[in-house]
Amino acid sequence: MTAEDTRGTLLWGRVLAAVLVAAIAVGVCGALGWWQWSRASTTGRTVQPDPAVPLAEVLAPAASAGTAYGRQVTVTGTWADEDAAVVTGREVDGVAAEMLVRALTVPAEQTGTGAEATLAVVVGWRPEGEVAGPDDAPGTQVSLEGYLRAPEASTASSAPDVAPADGTFWASAMATSELAQHWPSPLYSALLVSYEGTATWTALEPLPPTTELNFRSAAYALEWWLFGAFALFITVRWIRDNGRAHPETPDDARDTREDQA
Repeated sequence: MTAEDTRGTLLWGRVLAAVLVAAIAVGVCGALGWWQWSRASTTGRTVQPDPAVPLAEVLAPAASAGTAYGRQVTVTGTWADEDAAVVTGREVDGVAAEMLVRALTVPAEQTGTGAEATLAVVVGWRPEGEVAGPDDAPGTQVSLEGYLRAPEASTASSAPDVAPADGTFWASAMATSELAQHWPSPLYSALLVSYEGTATWTALEPLPPTTELNFRSAAYALEWWLFGAFALFITVRWIRDNGRAHPETPDDARDTREDQA
């Protein structure tokens, strides 16, 4: 084959292999970016104006909440005989606050799965520093109404210097991943923000129907898409530099003849 025959010839084996690797990388980065973007738009604190429905109609235990975030629901269960979480470092109406999150045992007939499950309930808040525990004893049956909110990411934070109240433990965030270490499974993937409150804990005010963007998840989504774009750029450059046969130059031909001699 002459130099003219091989000049610029595509090396299809190399090209197809590079395209395949790039397609996988771009596909994975695109999918992960879309997943993060979906989280950014669905984990915002929203309350939908639709009337409250039974919990089982919108969410099953251990299932992804998806569009259930922000739905107003009702549920009847009993307070589990488990320590409640007191989440510190919050602010409500300009006041440093603590949140009480309790484990509610949802009976089998209300979960829709035929087995009981644990639902994290944000009971209410108190000014920070006023150590207090739950008002209702474990085993108390309650009927609650509220809205479902997304869990937070668990963070590394120092616990207060004082000991928690009896029947409680300090928690860094309203994170189901952290609560699952203390409470029985299966655990619902969303938290219920109760409208009821108690004598000791003030219920959080319902949020208006609005959408809030989770900027951390949005930033992660953009990062994944940039990784995909970079992988595509590197692939195009590699194909340009290595995807074609190099034409034989006169010097190459002379070297070949000398080697054969």
